[in-house]
Amino acid sequence: MPTPAPQAGNKSRLFFIFKIAASVLLLVYVIWTSGLDSAEGREELLNTLRHVDLFWFTFSVFMGVVLTVISSWKWQVLLRSKGIEVSLGRLVLFYFIGRFFNMFLPSSMGGDVVRVWELSRHSGEKYEAIASVLVERLSGMATLVFVSAAAVLIELHRYNLPFLTAGVLFLAVMNVVIFWLILDQRLLPLFNHLVGSRFRPLAILLAKLTRIQDAVREYKDNRIVLVQVFALSCLFYFLAVVNVWGTALAFFPDVSFASMLIAVPAIMLVMNLPVSIGGIGLMEAAFAFFFPLFGYTTALAVSVALLMRFKNILYGIAGGFLHLTRLRAEPIKNGGAAS
Repeated sequence: MPTPAPQAGNKSRLFFIFKIAASVLLLVYVIWTSGLDSAEGREELLNTLRHVDLFWFTFSVFMGVVLTVISSWKWQVLLRSKGIEVSLGRLVLFYFIGRFFNMFLPSSMGGDVVRVWELSRHSGEKYEAIASVLVERLSGMATLVFVSAAAVLIELHRYNLPFLTAGVLFLAVMNVVIFWLILDQRLLPLFNHLVGSRFRPLAILLAKLTRIQDAVREYKDNRIVLVQVFALSCLFYFLAVVNVWGTALAFFPDVSFASMLIAVPAIMLVMNLPVSIGGIGLMEAAFAFFFPLFGYTTALAVSVALLMRFKNILYGIAGGFLHLTRLRAEPIKNGGAAS
């Protein structure tokens, strides 16, 4: 009797092929909307890239590092609430190493897997490592939806985009569903009762998922930590807007910060969709779609996307260098769960 493993492998390959096709189609969309298929469009893009402002270029690269530090700080707050002490510098290191592996792994979540592995290897707390990265990601997504909704409402009189409002509402509902699925303690035991008792490998997996769920649920009762995490997430997304705004100023001196307050959260929401390889094509398409809605040229949109892509590669190379040259540190001592 054939095992389901080959079928799972086939599904993974099909999904990978789908992502490749999606990346190609999105890049075709960018080329078509920006006019890069014509000599005039290519000349407009090259002209925009030629006149890059070095001050704002440097500022943009620096802001990317600042955003990584903010994310690492939020991660550190979550770990400290569990009694796991990790230096901010080491967590920043883990983030950059994750960026390096993101350059090669077929999913943008690959960096998170590497961060979990690095942290669990040093702390010896595998499930706490998984839970901390999961909560850090979920809190970021929830805050992004909140920030997007606030930005849409504040600037509704100036930028009325019904499809964007509907999209934010849809993602808000999806966030509620995801949090319910993760936090509801009845679902995994019910699934285990219905299916797990018949398939031992599945029962083992469900037991591990239950341990992860328990570790995640512990965060929800620590309101002080949740407030800190939310505040750091808000700071992160505000600086993310500043980051894209500064990147756009490197190519065009008359970019409105108010327009970026609306465009950037929308772009980041789109970039979180798992439909392409490493976000290739998706980020470029998001910029090419949203920037013209606010009166900017597609040449500027593609230029900003290319610089953002260049920065990701630069950070990935830095992460690879750090991964190859870092000294082996002493294992992190776990001080026990915080009461």
